[in-house]
Amino acid sequence: MSLPNFMCIGAAKSGTTSLYDILRQHSAIFIPSFKEPHFFDIPFVYQNGLEWYEKTYFKSVRNEKCIGDFTPTYLFEEETPQRILNDLGSDVKFIIMLRNPVDRAYSHYLHSLRDQHESLSFHEALRTESSRTNKQDYLSFLRLSYMGQGLYFEMLSRYYALFSKEQFLIINFEDEFINNRDSTIKKILDFLEVKDEGIMIDIKSNPASKARFQWLKNLMKKTGWWRVIIKNMIPSLKVRQIIKNRIQRANISTFTPSKLLEQERNEIFNTYFKKDVGNLELLLNKKMNWNK
Repeated sequence: MSLPNFMCIGAAKSGTTSLYDILRQHSAIFIPSFKEPHFFDIPFVYQNGLEWYEKTYFKSVRNEKCIGDFTPTYLFEEETPQRILNDLGSDVKFIIMLRNPVDRAYSHYLHSLRDQHESLSFHEALRTESSRTNKQDYLSFLRLSYMGQGLYFEMLSRYYALFSKEQFLIINFEDEFINNRDSTIKKILDFLEVKDEGIMIDIKSNPASKARFQWLKNLMKKTGWWRVIIKNMIPSLKVRQIIKNRIQRANISTFTPSKLLEQERNEIFNTYFKKDVGNLELLLNKKMNWNK
């Protein structure tokens, strides 16, 4: 079977798309052209079964040594670690990039705001998160979990309970991926046990953006008879996903969002993330340098 033997499972909004674009260049690494299959975390997708997962995303695998799945919300969903263990075994390798949880949450919030899934201020959204997120509506749960997806110790502990720590490469987004990218990419290639081919690493994908045409974004969100016609014309879910992503990318332009004040960042860190980060540093035996 051609199934993943490594995964980049998070964190969301922490440079995983840039890493995806970098590693896809390597001749010994296969990653699907559609970045986030969401097979192991979205319940109605997981119900399609392992054979569907392989056929939909990995049928183009040839003789690549490493086969990867880049779905950053795998780190977040509680049931995902057990599903991966059950379906792929205990030898899967995991790459995890962790970003300052305040900056990650703010980037996540701006993404939801851009896509019109959010109407509250950032502070109000954080304050009311627990009352607004309902796991029964899983997509809304993902879109609005700004604080929840930044509790790294809590999430990583679920994986460490099932897999050996040697199966994980934890990367500090700021200190390693941004400031020391060359040595970090070499570390990743060593972790995957593939040779350094001199691939291009100066890639920055998925920057902050806004819609060029709001009417097109609104149209893409609507449901109706025309979606049924499209499904009949294009039965492949993967192909529909790729087309949708290409349209969305063509309809965005980059912009520089307003930054949080330093006092705001510190208050948010201390209120929502300080305890979890302290536990994370003990777990990893590593200082993350996020609250200087």
